[in-house]
Amino acid sequence: MSILRRDLLLGALSTPLVLNAEALLAAENKLELRLWPGEDSSRVTIESGSKFTYVMQILRNKHPYRVVLDIRGLRLSPDFAKKLKAFRPRDQFISGVRAGQFKPDVVRVVFELKKDAAVRAHSAKPIAGYAYRLIVELDSLEADPMDRIVQDSSVRQSNQAAARSNRIIENKPQPAPSAKPTKRGGKGPETLIVVIDPGHGGEDPGAVGRTYKTYEKRVALQISQLLARNINGTRGMKAILTRNSDVFIPLYKRAGLAVKNRAHLFVSVHADAWTKTSAHGSSVFTLSIGGASSLQARWLAQTQNRSDEIGGLEFKNVAQQARSTVVDMLAETKLRYGMQLGGEVLGELSKVGTLHHDTVESAQFAVLKAQGVPSILVETGFLSNPDDEKRLRDPAHQKRIANAIFRGICNAVQDDPSLLRGA
Repeated sequence: MSILRRDLLLGALSTPLVLNAEALLAAENKLELRLWPGEDSSRVTIESGSKFTYVMQILRNKHPYRVVLDIRGLRLSPDFAKKLKAFRPRDQFISGVRAGQFKPDVVRVVFELKKDAAVRAHSAKPIAGYAYRLIVELDSLEADPMDRIVQDSSVRQSNQAAARSNRIIENKPQPAPSAKPTKRGGKGPETLIVVIDPGHGGEDPGAVGRTYKTYEKRVALQISQLLARNINGTRGMKAILTRNSDVFIPLYKRAGLAVKNRAHLFVSVHADAWTKTSAHGSSVFTLSIGGASSLQARWLAQTQNRSDEIGGLEFKNVAQQARSTVVDMLAETKLRYGMQLGGEVLGELSKVGTLHHDTVESAQFAVLKAQGVPSILVETGFLSNPDDEKRLRDPAHQKRIANAIFRGICNAVQDDPSLLRGA
């Protein structure tokens, strides 16, 4: 079975499964299993049209290690179970998947593991077109310890809320070995580290174009990869992508990656959307420690901050969660540098297309809350505008945008190199 970017399996009660390039399809009682392989972690989503509870066991008593999910409130078609058992996922953690009707109202799903992993699970309520979801995340045991502390705190509320009906049983806990973060210093000129964040990804498509149904997550990744290529091809500069494939990454982990790698700059790349198709052009935003600079900036921050909820990270308040896991970027000099950087990038974007606003705007973007790291969010155009959407799909225009952002970064550092001396 040929599956590109993600592996998707859909099953149901009685309708036969139909195989195509990306999915096994069936109707009636919605039941979907999606696998999103990442570079350092993988995510499995089981989605159902009906409410359910679950018990997860992690069995390490013999090889291969297994993750066993007993999901109460579902029924499974035998044909789908057979297809699922024959499925061979391309994933660093999972070697095989099988499912069966364990009890009349309990579906058992078993994942066989290629290696040991840190496994977490939580449920997510319906949102943005998704039904009830069970989300299982697998991380390498060599993951950064700071990241693990942040991750544990971010899912604690959802685990506690689900404790009455959902239980996780682990028969042999494995401590994670420590990993050293990237260090600066040493002899010779300092390398400028830029963390580039392609917005959205995985379960969260971001904005969707009205004319061509273009996904924001794909445009953002394509432009970000071009920008990273420019930076990595320049002596004295290094780019780090928060994601390099179609995977969901929580906002706090994106900002936390900049902190962990002691980045000089953080650039988040997006494509905008608005209620009216007439809105068009590029915009640049930076973090505000007060109110938003405009109604649209506030609305945009709210929609971008909702990414975690759509992606399946369950907590009450996205902005508050970002504040509790990654310290706010409050240093006055870093905020000032973010404004300077935004101004230079905006100036370069004006040379390749229309600007939606000719000044840098600000709002409470959770993803920009990286401790002491000057950060900007670039909206490359409006997918809700037919002309902008067409341009954003054009590889030549994507390259022009990436080049403009790159020139803006270079201009900002050349104009004020204090960022390197004081970092």
